[in-house]
Amino acid sequence: MNEREQIVNRDLSLLDEAHYGGRIARAEYRARRRNVLAALRDSHGITARKALVQPPRPADARLEEDMLPVLLGGGARSSRMLLAVFAAGALVCALLLGLLFFAA
Repeated sequence: MNEREQIVNRDLSLLDEAHYGGRIARAEYRARRRNVLAALRDSHGITARKALVQPPRPADARLEEDMLPVLLGGGARSSRMLLAVFAAGALVCALLLGLLFFAA
């Protein structure tokens, strides 16, 4: 841990003590904590993150990709699975009711 990190840790500890001791409010604690951490970030040369941006797709390609599963019945697989689970549950219920009916 370098000297700058030690200073930041000390500052954060003092802030924690002040907050838990009731000397500063939560909003002030959070604002000061952000400032301390921002100072550490800036001292390491990290100023902003570079987001990975995907190149925009043409509107035609986007429409085809979104509609293809619908046209080919891609959503039918989950519907079939739901139907199979429902049918199995109904069969189990019918068997249990049949056992109750014939057992009495």
